[in-house]
Amino acid sequence: MEALQDFSFSMKVKSGSPIDLFKAINYHHANMDEATTRLRLVGRQADGTEWHCGWTMPEVALFGSLMVEGQLTDLMIDQQASTLVPSTELVFYADHIHPLARVMGTNRIEKREIEVLGSRIEFAYERNNKVISITAAHSDQLPPTYTERWLTEPLRIMFGQPVVPRLVARNNGGPAIVFITKQPRLDISSWSSYWRDETAESFFDVYSRLLRLVALAPERHSGEPNQITRFYDELSKVAGASRWVIALTLAGCTEGLATLVRPHTKNELKSQERADQKAAAEFAEKIDALDAPDKLKTIAIAALRPKGASTDRTLKALAEAGCITREQLLTWRKLRNSVMHGEILYPYRSAKEDAKLLQLMEIVRSLTIELLKRREYS
Repeated sequence: MEALQDFSFSMKVKSGSPIDLFKAINYHHANMDEATTRLRLVGRQADGTEWHCGWTMPEVALFGSLMVEGQLTDLMIDQQASTLVPSTELVFYADHIHPLARVMGTNRIEKREIEVLGSRIEFAYERNNKVISITAAHSDQLPPTYTERWLTEPLRIMFGQPVVPRLVARNNGGPAIVFITKQPRLDISSWSSYWRDETAESFFDVYSRLLRLVALAPERHSGEPNQITRFYDELSKVAGASRWVIALTLAGCTEGLATLVRPHTKNELKSQERADQKAAAEFAEKIDALDAPDKLKTIAIAALRPKGASTDRTLKALAEAGCITREQLLTWRKLRNSVMHGEILYPYRSAKEDAKLLQLMEIVRSLTIELLKRREYS
């Protein structure tokens, strides 16, 4: 491993038939949809310690020198834990660019504890070693296994980046299972981040609220990230893509978040529906009074009938409630319709185009705020 992002292996075949290895590779390529056709790699140190290297497939296999090379997903080893308290521990390599280091370093925090979901969660920063750890004692609502993913999801939403720890330890009150993973390089900040306030109090408050949302969600045991996390993950993936792709993703995330918010906005939607029906009825009377063919008037009046649930109606209700601005709603309508119908955005940076994309991102943040607020009180 030459870098945090490099998980490669290289080994020389000393026993067994290389023909069997090539047969296994060919079988995998013939059955790409079957994940279990990949190979498992196990490494053994000189002292007998075993490392489980997960699923992998050789990228280079040379007959002459019998060399095999490839990439790993992670490393796993069983070790004795340093604590007898059953807990989940995440360890991040955090240089001065890492957003977690900025939170802890800027606010001169070496250690902070918060209590969430029956668990005490400790954040610790070793500035000289460039290490930040998050340790959560297990509780009924933060059990082993699932908590390993749940603890990172608020960070992925808050920073708008693929925050992954370098090490994950599942401490079982004695023995521990330790995973070493690829840690992607992060930027100081991202336009797709949910959290914009760099104060420590705000950080730990928002982290706690998002963790509750993730760990208490109905789909929490599905094995997949929370739906909100997935939207922010998608935004982080397109951070360096073309402006058109960014706009498409922002529009899609807005639609998805609006769908999640909609069940919590019944009162606003009912009020809006009554207002729309009244306005439609008044306009229909004016159309009916026109001197025009009855068939055309009937078609025009039918077109005025309020439609069913939609993202536009949800955003309109939120705009009237002051959750988003009228200007943001109009920008979403214009940009969403144009990019969805194939209109390519201006490919180069401009203050005018940037302002439009940032308005869409503000809608995403506002929808997240509303969802977080309304789920907390539902």
